[in-house]
Parts: sequence; C-alpha cells; structure tokens
Amino acid sequence: MARRLGIGTVLLSLVTLASSCGGLSTEASQQRCDQLRDAVPSCATDESYDACVSCYEECGDDCEPSGACPQTFTCAE
Repeated sequence: MARRLGIGTVLLSLVTLASSCGGLSTEASQQRCDQLRDAVPSCATDESYDACVSCYEECGDDCEPSGACPQTFTCAE
C-alpha cells in the first residue's frame, strides 16, 4: 500500500512538472519584451513590461500581447 502511494506521488509530481514547462527563461522573456517595448515605446510602461515578462515566463510562445495601450498580455488557451 505504501509503495503504491509513493509511486502515485511521484507520477503526480512528474505530471505537474511537465505541465509547467511551457514558459521561457527570465532572460529570454526580457528579450522578447524589450523588442515589443522598442516597437511601441509610447504604450510601454514599467507595469506592462513586468506583465510581459511574467506572461512569457509562464506561457512561453503562448503569451499574446493585446494590442491595447498601455500593453497588456494574456496566455493563449
């Protein structure tokens, strides 16, 4: 019984880890956000830059800028 519980815990941990691996590193996220900020500097704020970095760290290529001013970002489903 204890062995089954241990195996189940390991499998659950692996599934959780695999599902959260879609994001980019902080450095890669900052590079993408620098490009977006440079493309439309009038719509970039410190808050939107931080939101951009967070989005790319969490969602990777699934992060989508909204086109709003100031910029906002969401994870595509």
